[in-house]
Amino acid sequence: MTTMTGVVLPGNRQLELRTYAVPEPEYGQVLLRMKASSLCGSDLRAIYRPGDQGTGPEAYRGVIAGHEPCGVIERIGQGVHRFQEGDRVIVYHIAGCGFCHDCRSGWMISCSSPEREAYGWQRKRACFRSPP
Repeated sequence: MTTMTGVVLPGNRQLELRTYAVPEPEYGQVLLRMKASSLCGSDLRAIYRPGDQGTGPEAYRGVIAGHEPCGVIERIGQGVHRFQEGDRVIVYHIAGCGFCHDCRSGWMISCSSPEREAYGWQRKRACFRSPP
């Protein structure tokens, strides 16, 4: 498969299905075949507030919607050691620094680093925890 479908939220209570090339996972990344993705407040704001696509890093401009996905790992990039093709995963959409006490305890949402990254579509890498 060389193409995939993505949902884009252009605003004004609209959504569009668009075709994209399937990306190759880079170092430390995996390619996820999405099975489902939930809607959150960011998605609903972009759908139901005409013209409100957000500002700054939360803006829904030029991105595929759905930053809370689950699915199956289809391909693995170099440097990935904790996952295999075929693993079923949920992508937690909050990522911390990975080094502070809260992150190392599994509470990335409470990351104490001021430079922490928040949402999946705002970053190029994913933060996964291995199952116990």
